[in-house]
Amino acid sequence: MSLSQYLRKFADGLAPNQDMLDKAGQATDMIQRVLQDTHGLSVARVVPLGSYAKKTSLGLKMDVDLHVFLNDEMPPFTSAKRKMVQTLRRSYSNVQEGSHAFKLNVNGVDVDVIPTVNMVNKYVREGNTVAENQLANVLYYLKHIAGPNVDKKRDFSTSVSECAVAFEKKHSAFSHAMSRLAKYWGNQHPFNLKGKSSIMEYLGARAAENEESHGSQDLLNAFRRFLNMVEQPQSICVYWDDFYSLADIPQKIMKQRPLLLDPSNPHDNFFQGVSQEQYHLLSHFAKRTLAKLNEAERIGSIPAMFMDDGASRSGKITIFWPKSITSMC
Repeated sequence: MSLSQYLRKFADGLAPNQDMLDKAGQATDMIQRVLQDTHGLSVARVVPLGSYAKKTSLGLKMDVDLHVFLNDEMPPFTSAKRKMVQTLRRSYSNVQEGSHAFKLNVNGVDVDVIPTVNMVNKYVREGNTVAENQLANVLYYLKHIAGPNVDKKRDFSTSVSECAVAFEKKHSAFSHAMSRLAKYWGNQHPFNLKGKSSIMEYLGARAAENEESHGSQDLLNAFRRFLNMVEQPQSICVYWDDFYSLADIPQKIMKQRPLLLDPSNPHDNFFQGVSQEQYHLLSHFAKRTLAKLNEAERIGSIPAMFMDDGASRSGKITIFWPKSITSMC
């Protein structure tokens, strides 16, 4: 088995199994039915989003983001959240209140319930889908109506998350595998990055796109492309125009470096606010993993890539995984 095939097998194995997916689906269905009966709120739709819906979640750490799109409500949803938590606690005893979401566990599945503003057809009727129309209306609101005190990144990223799912649905199973591998790599290191999961996921998606643009789906090459980006984080400039135009991106954000723009929100640079220390750590661990990749290819041995330092000194080969993959990182 080649190193690329080994990585693909491992990345596919990171995905949640069918039993986990079935339980997640049952949990979301149960909560959806409960929330539709929230007294005093007009619920437009309840939609599972996030990595679970995008097919980029890790089975080792899977949860579900359940977005509740509310009519006639706006951030910070103070009154709406009070009504929602009252409704949830009538059916579930383990509801925890957070600043932006409620957390609960249903049948062993961790669920984040997130109140979100519904803007479908509120100002404009653009877009071919509900997700695209929602985004068009949110962008219209932010550009023409929202006041200067509105946090366009924090308050409205969740309201356009349906397009984030649509974005990933345009990508191949190969791309999803690369995103999972990138997220797994990120979880092996002490990065203190807000939005780390999204950063790794979207850099993985760009690495997969670059590999596929050369007519290849070699996961080893894509992983190296990902690491090369992370090795020089302050040179990263990644954005997409699937759901908004370049004109929608504020100039002050477009000039930021590094730049990794949310494909569903032109106001959200995932790297904004990241410290120099974190850039140093990203570069350090990317260099270390690249060195192990190069050594594995030089030797022509797949297991050699997955030796930890002790195994390397003793000449013993560790081929168990995921531990073997962890030692690679």
